[in-house]
Amino acid sequence: MPRKPPPDEVRLKAIGVTRLRPGEATFTVRVRGKAAVLERFERLTPEERGAVVEAGFTALEAEDEQEANR
Repeated sequence: MPRKPPPDEVRLKAIGVTRLRPGEATFTVRVRGKAAVLERFERLTPEERGAVVEAGFTALEAEDEQEANR
């Protein structure tokens, strides 16, 4: 009799990842920048990397608004 595979949560935990939450996605991209900055970025968790990217875009949008209001 074939064995039933373990639940997704058990399999994902075994490889050190968590299930994506609604609205989340994961991508593989190449990033070019200073080695020290990229090494630090690489050491972050996936959640922390997402927060850094989101904060960066928020800062860029605020900067664009300031320039538009000049």
